[in-house]
Amino acid sequence: MKLSTSKPLSLAGKLLPGMLPLLIFVAAELVWGTTAGLVAALSLGVGQLVWFLLREKRVDKFILADIGFLIVLGGLALLFDNAFLFKLKPVFIGAALLLLIGYSAFADVRLVMLMTQRYFKGLVAGPFESWLMQEMLKMFFWLFLAHTFLTLGAALWMPHAWWAAISGPGFYVLVGVMLVMSWLINKRRKARWKEEEWLPLVDEEGKVMGHAPRSIVHNGKSQWLHPVVHMQIVTPEGLWLQRRPMHKKVQPGKWDTAVGGHVSRNESVETGLKREALEEIGVNTENAIPLGRYLWRSDVEKELVFVFALFHDGKISPHPEELDGGRVWSFSEIDQAKGNDLLTPNFEEEYRRYGDVLRKMQNN
Repeated sequence: MKLSTSKPLSLAGKLLPGMLPLLIFVAAELVWGTTAGLVAALSLGVGQLVWFLLREKRVDKFILADIGFLIVLGGLALLFDNAFLFKLKPVFIGAALLLLIGYSAFADVRLVMLMTQRYFKGLVAGPFESWLMQEMLKMFFWLFLAHTFLTLGAALWMPHAWWAAISGPGFYVLVGVMLVMSWLINKRRKARWKEEEWLPLVDEEGKVMGHAPRSIVHNGKSQWLHPVVHMQIVTPEGLWLQRRPMHKKVQPGKWDTAVGGHVSRNESVETGLKREALEEIGVNTENAIPLGRYLWRSDVEKELVFVFALFHDGKISPHPEELDGGRVWSFSEIDQAKGNDLLTPNFEEEYRRYGDVLRKMQNN
């Protein structure tokens, strides 16, 4: 089962089994009181623990954490069961929820995603899906924080009726607002991302982990690894390099590898190379040979670069909208230009790695 990137709210829905004991506690407490709510919730939690134990022959640590969390909530509820302290009960319960949501939203360990994958073993959640969930949890965190402080203010300074409205129905109104806001934000994002190129996200071995819109991949913050293709053009006189257009966001006006571009969604590395080479310089890649791959990080993105080389003694036609022309550089020219801000850092790194191989291709 693969998580749909267009429906981040569906991921929240899949958390229901893990959140069910807490929901049972809240609902039962409202109807039958704190003790009955705690008994019902803990009974369900223990039942889940036994079920997973029988099914997987192991104790599930997340279920133990669920039970521990319920015990804390129940203890707080029983502790503040009288007089003025009763009014502070929703504040402390809200604080406990904030700890859980805040840890999932802002920490590197994405607890909610791990909980989801616990219940749905076949769920595939890539970096983009995890990011969507984390963004939603951040919004939930700030709204819950505002509600908790508002409840505290009502308990301290407002009449009992105001406190009851804010801490009780107000909580459910807040949940409704969050769901509507999530739906609106997702709808707006979906419309914008529909018009964008989607890029595959990979691990360091090149295995595809998911996909994401180009604008998110290139926002300078995500640093999600994605595949790109480079091809060095070796001629009898040296290397043919392209000049990057001034409108490019990265290294405008500098000299770079002959062919370079992203692998698109559902496209192999070889297919991406063929497409980029034809688009940029009108050269067929049938005889291109792979040189290797390496990781490259810039202020904008993090790339897994697949490098190819092609000996070419024919016509090269740089596309005027893709490149600002190009020319052949002798190897001695390249050696002299290194470090003088004429070549892109990415090309210089690539030349350092594969320069000797490229020289041999020219001599042969």
